[in-house]
Amino acid sequence: MERFALGACAAAAMLLLVWVLSRCRSGFDFTDEGFYLNWISSPWDYSASVSQFGFAYHPLYRLVGGDIALLRQANVLIIFASAFALCAILLHSIVAERIDGRSAPRIWIVALALVIAASSLTFFDLWLPTPGYNSLTFTSLMFAAIGVLMTSREASTLSLMGWVMIGTAGALSFLAKPTSAALLGCAVVVYLVIARKLWMRGLVISILAAAALLGVSALAIDGSIGTFVDRVLEGARIGSLLTPDQPIARMFRIDSFNFSREQRVNFALLLVVAFIATSLATRANAAARIAAALLALVFAGLSISVSGGALAPHISYEPFQPMQFWAVSLALVLFAMLSPRRSYRALSRNSLALVVFFIVLPHVYAFGTGNNYWEQAGRAGLFWLLAGLVLSMGLLAGNAAWRNVVPIAAAALLVPTGVLFAAMENPYRQAQPLRLQKTAVEIGSEKSSLLLTREAAAYIRQLRKIAAENGFKAGDPTLDLSGVSPGSVYAIGARAPGAGWLLAGYSGSNDFFNAALDRVGCEPIVASWILTERTSPNALSSDLLRRYGIDFSHDYVEVGSLRSVRSFSPREFESRLLKPVRTLDVAREACELAKRAAG
Repeated sequence: MERFALGACAAAAMLLLVWVLSRCRSGFDFTDEGFYLNWISSPWDYSASVSQFGFAYHPLYRLVGGDIALLRQANVLIIFASAFALCAILLHSIVAERIDGRSAPRIWIVALALVIAASSLTFFDLWLPTPGYNSLTFTSLMFAAIGVLMTSREASTLSLMGWVMIGTAGALSFLAKPTSAALLGCAVVVYLVIARKLWMRGLVISILAAAALLGVSALAIDGSIGTFVDRVLEGARIGSLLTPDQPIARMFRIDSFNFSREQRVNFALLLVVAFIATSLATRANAAARIAAALLALVFAGLSISVSGGALAPHISYEPFQPMQFWAVSLALVLFAMLSPRRSYRALSRNSLALVVFFIVLPHVYAFGTGNNYWEQAGRAGLFWLLAGLVLSMGLLAGNAAWRNVVPIAAAALLVPTGVLFAAMENPYRQAQPLRLQKTAVEIGSEKSSLLLTREAAAYIRQLRKIAAENGFKAGDPTLDLSGVSPGSVYAIGARAPGAGWLLAGYSGSNDFFNAALDRVGCEPIVASWILTERTSPNALSSDLLRRYGIDFSHDYVEVGSLRSVRSFSPREFESRLLKPVRTLDVAREACELAKRAAG
């Protein structure tokens, strides 16, 4: 019965993965995803950047031929494969060693790892499957967790690989988000100290591995380490201009959160079923084992029904939904509190260190963001689940077996199932659920095909048509003065000078705009086409272009306009596409004169 239940859970996990992969052809966010694609497609266009995710994912972008759906699917598979490797190593090191002194059959370790790894898919709770700095940060944290599990104070091959993996993870984390990298380094050292695994020679190996990878990256990106350092520092300076009223100290904050009534109900239900599953999983009698297996089958069946389209539960989108992992972990803690006192002594020092390490990692992922830390951390909630599993396996001590974990893992499957369903029904800044987006349209210079809403597809087709009929060529620079539609720039096959997204609506948007374009030569600016919106209250002013010798009313001509709708304000908007009319030499000379006059 347990084998059948585990097989059903593994099938449910794989169906969740297939479900996500199949939806990678659907939907497109014109804001964040547009920014990601502008960056990844042409990372060397930008000389100042804090995150280097564009360079990290550019080879993958070229490998898939610029196909957005394949790029998304590759991102999903990288995250899932990393989670699977982490879960397999964790289960082997903590579960297999406790089966009465014998090794667990590898097939059950693999199956359980697949089930638990499905929880990594909650990362896509906003439905932004295109890779970006967040996906690179999440992946690097999983690499770090794999590394610490492999390390020891011995010079074995496995241990050395672990130390190298930690260094690699640190370097990738820095390339993704330096703030997370700094906190990750602290978290790893604290874990190693608590677990008594700190080995100075190994730590030096990690530092050297990180330095080597960063050095190679710096040379590949900028040709010299000094220029790379300038890139990062200047990127931090320019980025800080967007929100000058928010000091660096604000990164060190404690955010609050409030579950909605629906979330509180879901949390309570999951807490109850996870506690029941945990309790049944620890009992040795046949009736309890059968009940636990049946419960796991029910959870797997629910997940399969939702991902297979047979069941459509009412789950409204809420920003804190991935935090439902805390219900599973809390159920395990409650079980621990009700367990005999002798069970507490079964927790090894390494297990306690791992619990703390895994609890902290989602906050490492979130550190430095301007969003709510709890909301952001929830997208890396897989680590909270792993903390609960480490705790429960420690408490089960010598009688732990793979069958004891199945009901717990099955209950945890309900979290990614619900989160993904809500995400696909309410994709970020999109007007319709993914299942209703069925109109195919070509996007970008690589003419990648996606399924979008009828309105979004018509908007892109018409915008591409207007551009092509007026002499636009793929790769021509285009400035998005709307401040909210970098995806439109990518959709027509243009390149975005200065920054992948010239954000509007912030107190320092104008300063950010000028600082970004000041690092670009005159030619890309004066040769740029312009996309703007008539009705956007936060659109960037055309007066900002006077700094570059551009008189908007005389130096540009409107070649077309189009109306459309979207899910965020203003919902109804009108885009205008304008073409430069001056010769390049005249425009360049005017720009250079204006810049000299501005000092």
